[in-house]
Amino acid sequence: MNTRGYYSIPSELCYWITFLTKTLPPRSIKTFIELLIGAMLTPTGFVTDAYLILDMRNHWTSYYKWLEKGKWSWLALARQFVRLILASIKNDVVHLAIDDTLTLRSSKQAPGSQIHHQHGSKPNLANFVRGQCWVSLAMIVKRKGSTNVALPLLTRLIPSASNTGKLIAANTLIRSVYKLFQGVQVRILVDSWYMRRTFISSMHLRGFNVIGQVRIDTRLYGKPMKQRKKQRGRPRKYGDKYTPKRIAHLKKTETSMPLYGKEQVLRYRSKIVKARFLDGQLVRAVWCEFKSESGK
Repeated sequence: MNTRGYYSIPSELCYWITFLTKTLPPRSIKTFIELLIGAMLTPTGFVTDAYLILDMRNHWTSYYKWLEKGKWSWLALARQFVRLILASIKNDVVHLAIDDTLTLRSSKQAPGSQIHHQHGSKPNLANFVRGQCWVSLAMIVKRKGSTNVALPLLTRLIPSASNTGKLIAANTLIRSVYKLFQGVQVRILVDSWYMRRTFISSMHLRGFNVIGQVRIDTRLYGKPMKQRKKQRGRPRKYGDKYTPKRIAHLKKTETSMPLYGKEQVLRYRSKIVKARFLDGQLVRAVWCEFKSESGK
């Protein structure tokens, strides 16, 4: 049986690894390649699993000390990874996603371990659990003949004894890599937690657009009518408020797209309005609804 196909390494993978190692000291290259290959072969990606799946050269303690106390930069490696992705894809628009996740912990001594509200509403967990909150930044790319995937770039742990919240952590992650996207149109995808004026304004100062879900009670207004020249008082800043009755009169569009692992029917309405929480900035608001299994 010909086994060449089972042991051959793609040339692209060799180039990518070589490109990433340019930011590392020469003494760290072998250790980095061993851990990288081991993490790629394991389903979890943990360091212990990566160490056990390969015949490593050194003891496990050596790899632990290299990760914890090695003289190399995580940030430089992440930036090099961003350069590699930008050189590999040919998209006119780059999509970055920011989201937070919770890692359950039982020990109070773990870094950043504190009580968090379990907003995922999982049936096998309590409403409040102990864990570590992580804010992650990822780049969304499309594979050939497949769906979109998110490639993680940076992750930041929210400490338990400081004023650093998730908004500040998200700004820090973007500030670390935003200079690499000069000359590229960037869209930031976030959930409702990050749709705040401070975060959106900081992204606009860098030339990035923000797409996210806002609260259902967000006040949106139309453009004001032009006033007469001799009318007293300052000109109106907002027009009429968009209420559910007014939204129902907008033109609706129905489409089908893959969402949550299956093809779903989506109906939406769109309008350019003024957002009150952004001090009257013009935004495109989209009201959407899914078709349920009962057909409604």
